[in-house]
Amino acid sequence: MKKLVLLIAVLAIAGATTVATARNSADTTVSITAAGFMPDRVIVKPGDTVTWRNNDTKKHQVVSDTGSFRSPVLTPNQTYSFRFAEEASYSYHDGMKPGPSGVVDSIESHVTIGLTKLQVLYAKPVTIFGSIPTGQSGQEVTLTLHPYRGATQTRTVTTTDGSYELTITPRIRTEVTASWNGAESTRAPVVNVRPVVTFRSLNGRQAFFVRVKAQRSYAHNIVRIQRLNKSGVWVTTKKVRLNKFSQARFVANFPRGTTRARAWVAAVPGYIAGSSNTRTISR
Repeated sequence: MKKLVLLIAVLAIAGATTVATARNSADTTVSITAAGFMPDRVIVKPGDTVTWRNNDTKKHQVVSDTGSFRSPVLTPNQTYSFRFAEEASYSYHDGMKPGPSGVVDSIESHVTIGLTKLQVLYAKPVTIFGSIPTGQSGQEVTLTLHPYRGATQTRTVTTTDGSYELTITPRIRTEVTASWNGAESTRAPVVNVRPVVTFRSLNGRQAFFVRVKAQRSYAHNIVRIQRLNKSGVWVTTKKVRLNKFSQARFVANFPRGTTRARAWVAAVPGYIAGSSNTRTISR
């Protein structure tokens, strides 16, 4: 009798393990068509896998907006799969075609949170988005913004069919969290901010102007003036110190002919490294 009870217990444990394994390997399929991703939003659980199948006659590519995943270029009928281990929300787009985009909500018991970008230019927007596990409309989600060395800010958003979003304009490195029903999101993503770097010619020849703009001052910081060499490497040709207004006028002697040049500034507390647009300079 004891052996029989033990055998039943073992079989019960084995059965539970089998169910858990099946749960972790659940697969959801998204069809890639000429019109976009179908469906363009899917809900899975942490540990599940999403498979994208190219059902179009043209090539497509699945690319995470924040670098979490990236498929190879998919030819017709090819597939790409990715396992979503964390409880979070992920946005993605088609790397071969502007416009089509989609969202994967990996959700179980907490409110999820995601960002459409992990890096933005100073004073440019980024969208925070996510979902709640009940899928209800009219639920309030509290978003907390933690700017680098700044005062904490809160925003309240209301869900539609269980989802929410809020567009913000971060001016310095900012961490974001979401809370709902008394519990916080398991993730706290960070938006990194690049300063705006302006670099232009003053007389079309050798005199130039550079300025760095951000919430904090870049006064007296060094800006590197760089040119693109034949090997495709940016080479520093001059170092310029900014004045108290975070700008400078200077003279630079670029090689004769056509040069592709830019201004580059290193990372400082609250900001990642930044560079200007590339300028074509002719001498």
